[in-house]
Amino acid sequence: VRRRESGDWSLSPGGLVTALVPVMKQRESAWIGWSGDVDDELGPFQYDDITLSPVNLTKDEHDNYYEGFSNGTIWPLYHSGALSTQYHRRWWDAYRRVNQRFADRAIDSVEEGGTLWIHDYHLQLMPQMVRAARPDLKIGFFLHTPFPPGELFHRLPWREHISRGLLGADTIGFQTPDDARHFLNVCRRVLDMPAVLIDTPSVTIAWQGRTVTIGSYPISVDVDAIEHTAQ
Repeated sequence: VRRRESGDWSLSPGGLVTALVPVMKQRESAWIGWSGDVDDELGPFQYDDITLSPVNLTKDEHDNYYEGFSNGTIWPLYHSGALSTQYHRRWWDAYRRVNQRFADRAIDSVEEGGTLWIHDYHLQLMPQMVRAARPDLKIGFFLHTPFPPGELFHRLPWREHISRGLLGADTIGFQTPDDARHFLNVCRRVLDMPAVLIDTPSVTIAWQGRTVTIGSYPISVDVDAIEHTAQ
């Protein structure tokens, strides 16, 4: 949600929110996220029958983690280098710190044997961080952007950290088969894993004594709700 000038909250118009809110409403759930404002001191609150658990960012973290590594390094790199990609260690350090903060919140929030669903390029280290502390959890990760070919991903100095971070999940979802294939190729080249052919919507690989499912799951919307509104 985003705060209006009046101080009230409104639902974000973004695609991720539009797609996920109907899913969240179907079960008892909590949404851990950033409010969009810096230097907030927000605690958990309810909105539209969903528990919201804010993770607060400082101005410095916004500049280095969000605008820096997330949107200045990862976003252009993952979109085929369409924009200039910058690499700064201070951005990476902030990315690691904020991912750990999200992970710590999840570690403390999810019930025993519960499910944690992590989203998008801002939190690619989080699956492994949570896995290390909470092996009882079912962890999913979904990427809402493309995943780049290995030739581009190899430009990233922290490519091994990102690859291992994602593999902390039980299921890793991508928008297209090409994205899933690119990630499998990265696993082979960066982590020396065996080559895997993906000719089905998903494949399962072995990693550190676990199995990880990697697949293509094109995102959709709540069709029934939209049809009801249209009628």
